[in-house]
Amino acid sequence: MTDKNTIKEFYNNVYKAGDIRDNRRLYRWIVGFLNPSVHSRLLDVGCGVGCLLYEANKQNFAVFGLDISQGALVKAKQGLPCAKLCVADGEKIPFQDGAFDNVVSLGSIEHFLQPETGIKEIKRLLKPGGKAVLLLPNSFYLGDILNVLFRGKPKEQWQIQERLMDREEWRKMIEESGLKVDKICGYNKYPELFQEGTLRLKSVKKYIKAYFMKYLCPFNLSWQFVYVCRK
Repeated sequence: MTDKNTIKEFYNNVYKAGDIRDNRRLYRWIVGFLNPSVHSRLLDVGCGVGCLLYEANKQNFAVFGLDISQGALVKAKQGLPCAKLCVADGEKIPFQDGAFDNVVSLGSIEHFLQPETGIKEIKRLLKPGGKAVLLLPNSFYLGDILNVLFRGKPKEQWQIQERLMDREEWRKMIEESGLKVDKICGYNKYPELFQEGTLRLKSVKKYIKAYFMKYLCPFNLSWQFVYVCRK
């Protein structure tokens, strides 16, 4: 059975070799859901190398991040020296109740041993009326269904300890953990023809597939769901 030390070791190895990140347009989109009050405090649970924090900082949020991987936070600090970062377990977060106006977690909660505990921690950390934005994976993703249809099995998940659930299963868990879901959006990766920031051409085949998924995928078969919540 996977334990937290094994998970920590896995992600330290990932960030030693490289990192995990999405297109910056995702992070800009997520920031648009947040409460942008003056000096608004934002915590990113499972912040990785700080891509979301970087975009939030440009909108004048006071940014805080935590991650289970020390290696991830070293890279995050290099990219955004003003961020306040700490190595911590997302199921036991070392901040006081009501410390934040906004809490975000993108692609992290599904890797917790107890996702419900992580969501309850997010609720605890929010001020009354505060916002949480959670990105969570769909067990009925169209890409996986097509892989089963044509190849006989879905694409293997490469990250450790990953829980997949459908839209309503995640919503039920979130609301039973104390947050109110105000909005659910589907998310599929942005198609990228060139490597970001360069003119290096990526796979045209993958671009066409990503374009189809981004703009034609049915909502309930999205790759992931964004849950915009409040306390």
